Amino acid sequence: MSAYMHNSSASKRLSAFVLFVIGVALTVGLFYIKTRAQTAKETVVKLERSIEAEKRAVTVLEAEIAFRERPERLAELAKQNLGFEPISTKTTLKVEELVEALPLREKLSDGDALNKRGADK
Repeated sequence: MSAYMHNSSASKRLSAFVLFVIGVALTVGLFYIKTRAQTAKETVVKLERSIEAEKRAVTVLEAEIAFRERPERLAELAKQNLGFEPISTKTTLKVEELVEALPLREKLSDGDALNKRGADK
């Protein structure tokens, strides 16, 4: 038999001490979990703010791209820096005019075309 079985006062003190240690351990554990949760919440808030800032930056960059890709602006830059001019209808050619401007080789009959291909080989 144990020495504590005979002395109920010592048994009560031991039980109270064990319960006190368990209570202290639970309190410390709860404090640790609470501080970790607060840290996690603060991190989430910082990340959400960062995401919002990045979204605003993306919106600004998209507006900048839209501004820089305007056809009028690009045409002006092409004219100033490259000497390009817009194509007018006066500078385009119709198919008939193209044939006159760039004459094709003389037409060969089908037999001549075959003989010429054979000679080229």
